[in-house]
Amino acid sequence: MRKSEATFRHMVERLPEAVLVIQDGLFRFSNRRAEALLGYSGTELQSGGVEAIVHPEELDRVLQQAAKCPCGEGDGADQTGCTIKIADRAGRSRWAQLRSEPITWQGRPATLCLLRDITALHLTAEKYSRIVDSTSEGFALLGADMRVAEVNPALLFMTGDSPEELIGKPFDRLYQTESVEFYSASRDHMSFEASLLIRGGGTLATLFKRSTLRDPAGDVAGHLVFLTDMTELKATQAELRKAEQRYRSMYRNAVQGMFQAELDGKLLRVNPAYARVLGYDSTEEMLSLKTGSEGLYFDPAERQRMLKALKRRGVLANFEVKLRRKDGQPVWALANYRLTQDDGGQKIIEGILVDHTQRKHLEEALRRGRERFRGLSMHDNLTRLYNTRYLYKALDAFCRSCKASGEPMSLIFIDMDHFKRVVDTYGHLNGSMALREVARTFRSLLRKPCFGVAYGGDEFVLVLPGYDTPQAMAKVESIRRKMKRTTYLTDSGLSVRLSASFGIATYPQDAADVRGLLAKADRALFRVKQTAKGRVGTAS
Repeated sequence: MRKSEATFRHMVERLPEAVLVIQDGLFRFSNRRAEALLGYSGTELQSGGVEAIVHPEELDRVLQQAAKCPCGEGDGADQTGCTIKIADRAGRSRWAQLRSEPITWQGRPATLCLLRDITALHLTAEKYSRIVDSTSEGFALLGADMRVAEVNPALLFMTGDSPEELIGKPFDRLYQTESVEFYSASRDHMSFEASLLIRGGGTLATLFKRSTLRDPAGDVAGHLVFLTDMTELKATQAELRKAEQRYRSMYRNAVQGMFQAELDGKLLRVNPAYARVLGYDSTEEMLSLKTGSEGLYFDPAERQRMLKALKRRGVLANFEVKLRRKDGQPVWALANYRLTQDDGGQKIIEGILVDHTQRKHLEEALRRGRERFRGLSMHDNLTRLYNTRYLYKALDAFCRSCKASGEPMSLIFIDMDHFKRVVDTYGHLNGSMALREVARTFRSLLRKPCFGVAYGGDEFVLVLPGYDTPQAMAKVESIRRKMKRTTYLTDSGLSVRLSASFGIATYPQDAADVRGLLAKADRALFRVKQTAKGRVGTAS
């Protein structure tokens, strides 16, 4: 780069990463990828410094790290990388992986910074963390060195340890290695049963399901491990081994599906629970299937893998399979198989399975519930309008957008007139219902990006991006007309008429920022309430 700046620029512009050169606290160079990521032109970037792109929440931390990593030649550069939160020109938050190292730029010390956009990966990781923390199964994230990097509350409950006692510990120190019963593995997935070590010197029969994480180059980056407490199932297995005779008496009434089959798939015996799980009317109907057990698998290759492992080990425990019901719908089951012999010495398979389909459905319902919860966190439960938490967040974004586009934005503060009389006359429940119906009136007259907010009690705020004061006045008049035509609480057998007072403020005409705009709209409403209710006041 020192020999030929032109060659350097040609190479850097082709890099997939954003490249920045910082010298004396200012950006001296940026490639097109950096300008696209941050939303600034090269000229704009070179007129600012780190403060212009780093998110305010991260600024102190980044500056502290920068202080530890001086520009110029030396050993202070962070070549391993770290994750920082940045803000582009439009104010959108993004996450980037930062790597930096000291260089010489035009004969003076500087810092070369490489930024890779990892926003999608970061958001996925957040969702993944919420899922992992809420699951009832134990979970551990391992680094490439097989040491514990992260654990969830369920694993802490299982072991009785604190996070500090587990994080950094070699994975194979969590269980008795001599107790491992391996039964399923592929290139990136492994399942085995072992005794989990718990506080006080005890052990817990546990199913370990480990999946390998790989980087884009295919190298191992870490591992995900889920741990399932197998205490109850192990007790059942031990009981079956001790009491073969009792097994036969329980066969027909067992809640678990049970079967015997030849190695080629022909079903020899099935119990009613097995037929019921797979949607057949009787055990006789299942035994008459020409395809036998082989036709019950969604993927025939899965049965072949099971057979191969079973022939090698003789027993498979907690083997998850996907089977096909009579009606063609999938059934997920956790199965235990063993290879044995019939009275004639022919090898046969005995199996017990538990239907896990409901668990799969519950996981899907949980995912939908999380999405619904995210929506509820931004809305008022009573009116279904947005709440103040969303208001302040959205106003900042709208103000930045309006400032960039030069368009106006109006706020309308609304306070219900004489609403205490409604509550005193008809009760609090009917008062709440009236507020809900008034909110419905507002929603019917608003089109995106406009929205309404339940501000508190019987107060509301309407946000009208792109509306100047006359347009906001027209919107208020349409609301007043509709309220005047509407009879409220008819579903409760009542006939109530409602009215409201309004205060309007417009950005940037009346205020240059969000705080000032809110204050002006609130003051305009206050003046109306002090003089004559049911009217409209403006900040101008």
